[in-house]
This record gives sequence, C-alpha cells and structure tokens, in this order.
Amino acid sequence: IPSRELKIKQFTIGERGGVTISLLYLADVVNSQLIQELENRIQLIDVDTIISTGELEGFIEDNPYTPFPQFAITERPDTTASHLLQGRAVLIVDRLPGALVGPMNFVSFFQTVDDYSVRWFVGSFVRLLRFAGFFIAIFTPSLYIAMISFHYEVIPLQLLLSVGESRERVPFPPIIEAFVMELVLEMLREAGVRLPAPIGQTIGIVGGIVIGQAAVKAGIVSNIMVIVVAVTAISSFIIPNIEMSAGVRLLRFPMMLMAFTFGMVGIIIGMMVIVIHLLTLESLGNPYGSPISPLRISDMKDTFIRLPVWLMKKRPVSVGPRQLRRQGSTKKRGDDE
Repeated sequence: IPSRELKIKQFTIGERGGVTISLLYLADVVNSQLIQELENRIQLIDVDTIISTGELEGFIEDNPYTPFPQFAITERPDTTASHLLQGRAVLIVDRLPGALVGPMNFVSFFQTVDDYSVRWFVGSFVRLLRFAGFFIAIFTPSLYIAMISFHYEVIPLQLLLSVGESRERVPFPPIIEAFVMELVLEMLREAGVRLPAPIGQTIGIVGGIVIGQAAVKAGIVSNIMVIVVAVTAISSFIIPNIEMSAGVRLLRFPMMLMAFTFGMVGIIIGMMVIVIHLLTLESLGNPYGSPISPLRISDMKDTFIRLPVWLMKKRPVSVGPRQLRRQGSTKKRGDDE
C-alpha cells in the first residue's frame, strides 16, 4: 500500500533463536487500542524461538480451546492489503511466507478478495454457497444417522425403500458406518497432502472411488452413505480458509454422536451449543459474531451477500476502525447531476 500511514513496528522474540516479528497497520485507520493490545501480547511471549506463523497465532489468540480460528493466515499480498485497508493489523514473521491477520470475525472467513473481482451477484452467489457448505459439512452425516436410526418416518416412502434396500446387507449401525467412511475420507485427504502433487490428486480421486465401490460391494457401507460422505467432503472443501475448514470437519464427529444418541433433538442441541460458542468468542477483544451479534446494519452490505463496491462507503464497523469512511459518493454513469 503506497501510503505514508502504513506503519511497521518490529519485535524480536526468542531466547535461543531471535525471530523478528513485524506489525503492520494503517495509522490513520486502525484502532489504537487494538495495536496496544497486540503489542502487549507479543511482548509477553517467552519462548525459545518461533518457527511458524501458526505458533505465533497460538501464543496471542484469545481462546485456544475452540475449533474456530481467531486469526487468518494468508500468503496473498492483495488479501493482506485488503485487510489493512479495512482497519485490521497484520503480523509477519521473518523468513516465513504467511501473514497473520486480526481481528477476524466468523463471517470474514467466508470472504475472499476474489469476490470483488467478479460481478456482485456472482460473488454473492458464491458466498452463499460457502455458508451453505458450512452447514452441509457439519450436519449432513448427523442428519443421515438421525433419520435412519430414529426418524425414518420423515423420509419419503420411495426413498425409504431405496435406503432400506441399500442397507439390507450392511451389518453395522449407521454411526459405525458413518465414522468408518469419515475417517477413511480424512486419511485419504491427509495422504493426498503428504504425497507429491500429481500422485496426491490421483490418490485422493482414485482411492476414494475404489475404496467406496469396494466397501459397497463388500456390504460394509451403503450407497447412500457414500453419497453423504462425498457431499460432506465437497462442502468442506469450498470453505476458503483452511483452518475454518479443518474446524468444520472436526465438528462433524461430535455432531454424529449427538445424532446417534438423541436423534434430531441431539442435532438441535449441538447446533445451539455451536451458535452460543460462536457468539461468546472474541478476536483481540472484538466480538466474533459481529455483524450479526452485536448487529451492525451497515456491515450487512458485505456479509452473506456482496453488494456493489460503490455502495460500500464505510469500513466494517465490527473491526472498530478509527476512520470509517473509505470512499466518497461515487456517481454512476447516467445519474442526474
């Protein structure tokens, strides 16, 4: 960002191997209390050395006992610049490619800088898909277990007959079937990450098809379960932030246990616990649930949908910027003078 207001403060952390950590922010935009809080947390770190950006995040985050990330890690300069212009602060660890951005809220993990490079209705549609993928990835396996185990009367008759025919050779209850397939999926995903890129993609696609077909042929899992697992995997992969996607995949397992134990009541209780947990989280003292809770009407222009850029005249209030205005009244072509 070619601006004199872009400030950089440097800190050296590490008793055995000193590592330089740079704090970047726009002085006329960012909240000064936010910078003070970040400085205090960085100066309190007492460790041998920092070898990854994730380690730094672990030292300064508000709540370490949550599956949801409170900072975003990005390697894209355009994404980093966009966050700086919104009033956030950025931490860069010397010799590491990722930048740590905060404070973040839940909605910001479903936004990408690419949303603003396409037509606003296309960007809004893709963003809604990400939010839908969040719920599908968490609740689809648990809904399958609950309906098969407790609430089969809500399934249409033709579909129920198809499900029964698919499960007639499966000797395991739905919870075992779902757990086995979800664990196999996670192992395939991890194997694909660790192997070289060309081989990893082949392992992920071919391995999933071969193992799924073999499991169905052997009568270990049903066809419906394979479809549920595939839909769940695709939904978790469309979430743009890796840490948020990992947290979503982890939440599937307790939700499946709740569904197997209490049925739909367990799913509703689990959903309420997740919502309450999200609303009580903070990132650098800022509410994690903003702009939904507390409600920020002006920020809703860039939340679940993205309105045209020329309508977003203010920075996100939930970040607490010192200067709210980021653009003037841009007159569209053809408007009356």
